[in-house]
Amino acid sequence: MTSVYDALQRARQGGRDLTLPGERAVAPLSSELRPVARAPGPIAAELTPLLAAVRPLLDGGKGAVVHFVAAASGEGTSTIAREFAMLAATTGQRRTLLLDAARGNLQTARYFECDTSRGLVDGIWIGVEEAELERPVTGTSLTVACLVGERGQGIADPTTLRALYDQLRGQFELIVVDCAAMERGEYSTLLPEAADGIFLVIRAEATRPAVIAHAKALVEQSGGRFLGAVLNQRRNYIPSFLYRLL
Repeated sequence: MTSVYDALQRARQGGRDLTLPGERAVAPLSSELRPVARAPGPIAAELTPLLAAVRPLLDGGKGAVVHFVAAASGEGTSTIAREFAMLAATTGQRRTLLLDAARGNLQTARYFECDTSRGLVDGIWIGVEEAELERPVTGTSLTVACLVGERGQGIADPTTLRALYDQLRGQFELIVVDCAAMERGEYSTLLPEAADGIFLVIRAEATRPAVIAHAKALVEQSGGRFLGAVLNQRRNYIPSFLYRLL
């Protein structure tokens, strides 16, 4: 994280000290995070087509930042982002970072037993290395981290976030960002225009078409690259043994 930290210091203040109020009083991390074991869930295999959609983004030789976002809360964004990241890091065998950016509701980070008190943005501001803030998942190529911690002092302003995205592209092949729902009004702060692609998560038979269309329009108006939609919790009305024959 030091290289990003130094670059931001020079860019913002021309080399002047940028210490935040109370920053030096922040206690060091209590201990090094240990690896945690997790396995892909039953829906991971159904997300295989998303890997094909993302693959062209990886041809440039640097990592790709992909957002998963929904119009409203309760669409299952965290589950889809988590399972897709696990799929990419196991079946896809790609160095993958799963970044929990849903500040105030860090379900993904807690699922992987991350320390949610600080995130990568906080690390930039206080000079903490990424390795101290990231949680590796045993037996996979997946690493998990928070964007901004629940007790962190970092500010995810556009300059900081762009620098972080660029830094992570050099370390991982794929960066999957679990975003807060658009209805919370925070999505634009994650710079959709700086992401390489965006998937819209839709809960089947629950989200109205007008809401979906509006969410897609917001992504495109912000300059984001819309890759497609993920239909979550879809119900099959055809018996499974017949469905397999179709």
